[in-house]
Parts: sequence; structure tokens; C-alpha cells
Amino acid sequence: MAKENENGQERTEQPTGKRLQEARDKGQVSKSTEVSTCFLFIATIVSFYFYIPSVASRLSHVMKYYLANTSLWDGTRDTLVTLFTQAVIQLGIMLLPILAVFLAVGIASNILQIGFIVSTESLVPKFSKLNPITGFKNKFFSLRSLEMLVKNVVIIFIISLVGYRAVTREIPIFPPLMNSEVSVIVLTVFQASMRLLWDFLWIFVFVAVADYVFQKWQHTQDMMMTKQELKDEFKQTEGNPIIKSRIRSIQMHMARRRMMKDVPKADVIITNPTHLAIALKYERGKMVAPVVLAKGAGVLAEKIKEVARSSRIPIVEDKPLAQALYKNVDIGEAIPEEWYRAVAEILAYVYRLKAGVR
Repeated sequence: MAKENENGQERTEQPTGKRLQEARDKGQVSKSTEVSTCFLFIATIVSFYFYIPSVASRLSHVMKYYLANTSLWDGTRDTLVTLFTQAVIQLGIMLLPILAVFLAVGIASNILQIGFIVSTESLVPKFSKLNPITGFKNKFFSLRSLEMLVKNVVIIFIISLVGYRAVTREIPIFPPLMNSEVSVIVLTVFQASMRLLWDFLWIFVFVAVADYVFQKWQHTQDMMMTKQELKDEFKQTEGNPIIKSRIRSIQMHMARRRMMKDVPKADVIITNPTHLAIALKYERGKMVAPVVLAKGAGVLAEKIKEVARSSRIPIVEDKPLAQALYKNVDIGEAIPEEWYRAVAEILAYVYRLKAGVR
């Protein structure tokens, strides 16, 4: 069933690019927290495999140093605080690269999903969100909260199942370690932990992909539009069709007025004979070829001929030439070369006619 807006209209239309961009500008984007969790888990595995052994080794050296030099503490509180502070600083220095990697991975995972967005819309206080009843309802009794609950229950169940199988698989390894050296025990535990992490990894990858697809679909559903919203947006972007039609009508009227003013400058009017009229002008030495000053069909053709008669411009009937010029040559363009000969003959006739009149 399609969602409804606040006016009760069904949202049945796909969101337009403009609507999606406006939502993006407000910080409303499709983002999956499971994708970020998956990337952080991968970073954890890599850190655990490559860096944690080094941290453990350095940490053991630090502990051995302080245990071997217990004489550094003279029994006072200030000295104890100083030693503890130094130990915390050394531990922080060892863990700082891991924390920096986690921070970079968290930022990168969000940028990969939604790109780089700077929006202050979510920071603007909205008093409508301060309603405790509405907030409680959205938190615990909405469809979105139900979806989150189902998703988390499924994830916990799968992780628990995989973890149980992994632990039962590793249990037989530990009893023989009772008489082994510490290094062997540590190495065995490390390898078992790595196998457990790899078992969990495919779960996080599967959940991240599924949740990413779902969030994209959910975001599209939230951005769905009603037919009226689609019409209103079209009017905003393209303009009101009635107003645009009126503007085009005014522009055409003004273009016709300018065109009719150029008709008295023409040398000849070519007709077909009743439906079309094309006004041509040629100035030797200034024009490469004759130019169409005006053209029209029907009523406009009659007006062109009326202006031509009042201005004593010759009107020549040539049906094929008139049809060809009307279809293929725009106002202000020179005629193509293929019609040079036909137009030249007409212009020559016109010039002879004018000379005879004079």
C-alpha cells in the first residue's frame, strides 16, 4: 500500500531528481549504519592481525619495566600518580594509531555511501520534536522502530549461532595447552581469535549489503511523491504551461511584426500561388546569395502579399520553388546553392520589369 502525505493523498510517483537533491541538501540521505560497522570490523581484523601483536609486546615490556622497578615508588601519593600518568600516556601512544585508523575508516565509510555533504538543517532546533508523546510513539510504536527491532534480533541470533559453533569448534584445542609454554598458549589463542573474527566477518558483510539495499529502497519510498506534488514541481521548474503558452504567443506575434516590417525591403515575393509567400532580397556585392526576409502560410501569406502590393514589390508565382524555400530556409538565411539558378532567373525578370517601369 502506497504511503500518504499529510493531506491524505497517496504517494504513487517516483521521486524526481529535484526532490532528491533538496532532501540531500537538508541532510536526508540513504545511509546504512551496518556498512560503517562492517568497515570498522574489517579494520579491527586488520589491526588485530598486524598491529595488536606489536602492542601486546610493547605493553608487556612496559609492565615488566614497572614491575622490575618498583623502587621508583617512594610510597607517596604524588609519585604514584606520576607513575600511573606515565603508564597511561605510553598506553595511549600505543593505541593512538588504532584509534586514528578507526576514525578514518568511519569517516570514509560514510563518504563512500553518501558523498561529502555539509548541511546545517539537522542542527536547527525544531520545537515540534520536543513533544514527548510524539517522540515516544515514533521511538517505540512506529513501523521504522519495528523494522529496527526485527533487524537487530535477526543479527544477534545469527551472530550467536555462528559464535556458538565457532566456540564449540575451538574448545578441544585448549585442554592440551595446560602443560605448554606461555608463548604457545598466546599464539594458539591468537589464532583461534582470528578464526573467530573471520567467521563473523562474512556475517557483517552480508548484513551490510542487505541493509544498504534496504535503506536505499526505504529512502526512495520516503521520497515518493503524489501526482499533485509532481505537477507543482513541474510548474516550479518548467513554469506554468498557460503562462509559457502566452509568452510563446507574444514572442511569435513580435517576431511576425518585425518580419512584416522587413517585407517592404524585399526585391520579390514568391508564391505558390495562394497558400505560401516568401519575400527575398539580394544586394550585389553585400550578399553571397539572396536572403529570405519573411515567409508565411495562409493568412500570414496574404498579409505579406498585401504589404508587397502596397509597396509595389513584384509578386511571382512559382509553386515548386515557393514550397522548397518555405520548408527548407528559415527567416534571415541565405538560399541554398541548388536554388540559385531558379531564383536568379526570377530576380533577372524582376530587374528587367523594374527597368521597364522606370
